[in-house]
Amino acid sequence: MTLIDYSTQDLAPLYDRLAASYDRLHHRWLRYAGGEAQAALEAAVRASATPDARLLDAGCGTGAFARRLISEGFAPSRITLLDPSDAMLGRCDDIPSHKVLGRLEAMPFEDATFDVLTCAWALETATNPALAISEMVRLLRPGGLLCLAFCAEQPPRGCADWIISQTLRLRGTGRFLRVHDITSLIRAQGQSNVVSVPLTGPVAMVVARLNG
Repeated sequence: MTLIDYSTQDLAPLYDRLAASYDRLHHRWLRYAGGEAQAALEAAVRASATPDARLLDAGCGTGAFARRLISEGFAPSRITLLDPSDAMLGRCDDIPSHKVLGRLEAMPFEDATFDVLTCAWALETATNPALAISEMVRLLRPGGLLCLAFCAEQPPRGCADWIISQTLRLRGTGRFLRVHDITSLIRAQGQSNVVSVPLTGPVAMVVARLNG
């Protein structure tokens, strides 16, 4: 399969430095660009996750999504948080869930460990997104759900989209992935049903259900 080479340098040290201000910056991102994708990802999880499901939030950041799930009754013991940035993971200290410092490209879990795996705004920061996706599929049980939200190469709707995209590129906090590349990579891992949710702006949300 011929895809764009998305390899990049290790961004964990950058996110270590951004950890204290990340929530403020991320709130701005969700408000002006990523909110629709984030809402779609969370809706998919809420619709699919049973009370006994095991969930991995890969690239959990400061743990905002986990806190929302827990506040809605999801058991903290069923959630695992993973992030490559030690400082970002440190912002999750108040969350009574299992926390793991690790990279998306080499996650320290056994095969078929989780029922639901979410990765929001982290795939585009991985040094090797193709390897990260392979790891995510490996960790899901048959019938498991993979939910991805990421910065995507999409036609800009106008000046605001262009400014947002250029700002992120200049900041160096990740890159923009092609939706077709990501869905193709998931399908290449084996039998799974993959859907790209229609969205506007420089974002994407992809859902994959592994065949049971």
